[in-house]
Amino acid sequence: MYSLINICHLRLTSITTNLVFIFTFLITVSSVAHGELPDLGDPTLGSFSSKDERQLGLAFYRSLRANLPFVEDLQINYYLTSLGQRLASQSDAAGNPFHFFIIKAPTINAFAGPAGYIGIHTQLILEAKNESQLAGVLAHEIAHVSQRHLARAFDNAGNSTALTIATLLAAILVGSQDSQAGQAVLLSGIAGSAQSSINFTRSNEYEADRIGIGILADTGINPEGMVEFFEILLDQSPDGGIEYLRTHPLNTNRVSEAKDRLIKKNEKLPKDNLDFQFTKARIIISLSKQPQYYLDDNVVGNGLIGQYQKALAAIRIQKADVAIKILSQLSAKHQHPWLRLALAEAYTSKNDDKKALEILSNLARLYPGYLPVSMAYVEALNNNNLPDKSIAILKKQLQTDDYGVIYEALAKAYYANGQTGAALEATGNQYARQGYIELAIQQFDNALNQKDLNPSTTQRLEAAKEELKKVMKEYKDQH
Repeated sequence: MYSLINICHLRLTSITTNLVFIFTFLITVSSVAHGELPDLGDPTLGSFSSKDERQLGLAFYRSLRANLPFVEDLQINYYLTSLGQRLASQSDAAGNPFHFFIIKAPTINAFAGPAGYIGIHTQLILEAKNESQLAGVLAHEIAHVSQRHLARAFDNAGNSTALTIATLLAAILVGSQDSQAGQAVLLSGIAGSAQSSINFTRSNEYEADRIGIGILADTGINPEGMVEFFEILLDQSPDGGIEYLRTHPLNTNRVSEAKDRLIKKNEKLPKDNLDFQFTKARIIISLSKQPQYYLDDNVVGNGLIGQYQKALAAIRIQKADVAIKILSQLSAKHQHPWLRLALAEAYTSKNDDKKALEILSNLARLYPGYLPVSMAYVEALNNNNLPDKSIAILKKQLQTDDYGVIYEALAKAYYANGQTGAALEATGNQYARQGYIELAIQQFDNALNQKDLNPSTTQRLEAAKEELKKVMKEYKDQH
């Protein structure tokens, strides 16, 4: 299974995750086997078009969402997406959409799926000491996407595609009952071409390192973090036992070559910022099975991040007054918005919605359009029975951001305001952006069945529904 894992950058160790991988891989190789070889404008690629890759990427992401535990914390996701988009904007694929997400997993791993869907495991973030180390991993994965290494790997399969399909089908049947047996079927089926796939992937790794270092420097982040993280991985697992090393072949030669690419003028670029450290603290507390452990100053220390951790732990175990005291003191000394977001959360957990609203109202004036603040403010407005104001804020937010989570909040605000049709439309938009096309169409139909729709609303809903139907038809025609 080693060469297939290298292609997709995802080691799959359970029945459900094996099926996710097989499903997404099978869609693509089936397209190749049936001779669908559209012109990409790139003479080195013939297996599938950019449109095919986008559809495959969406199916890949939907399968992951259905089978794996994702981090849903808005602040954590906003940080990762912001960092990822900054890096992607400096890549050769700057005009393409990227999607960054975090999977709750105790393994150190990251992967780049089709069409810029890039996943990070929580344990990888926890192992990183600073932002530049995390950014080094993201830049490396972005480089795989920008160079279309996944597409090239499929092209490299050549005439073995039919055998691969048969092998994958067998693995599905066997793996649905016994994941280890399914992996054995896969392994035996690809053994003949394993070495060529591994060599191909290693060359991709060196290229991704080189391009990733350039992306980091162009973004204004110290590229040394990439090398530092490689060294951490090798020190922790010299035999390659870490998941990331199984999916990203790494040795001392590769680390040395990456180190040689560092140039002196980039030495003074920053390696860290508070956003990364706050993010790491939130992940630690959210995953902890014993959050009370972090109430001890001997554990967290007296520094800003440690005390923030302590406050988050206090909120989790319903000690709101402890959190309020800590966060009030920290907010008086430091201006980072996450401190006051946590303070508002503490007051909400104490059922003091008015105080939470007061804090968030002031914060929204200081950070207009900052998504974590806007969404927390909207929730506080809804808790205080002010849906009209929520709707106005969310509509304004949609002028700059187009995330499903915004439409989800908008739907709740519309329902609270008695606007059922508008709520159904917002839910349809939410599902559409999350890739659930059938559910989105259903919501638009429900909205169209509402009474007293004005002509412009009817026209907008019909147009949105027809656009989604086209997407569904294209997908079904090709697969």
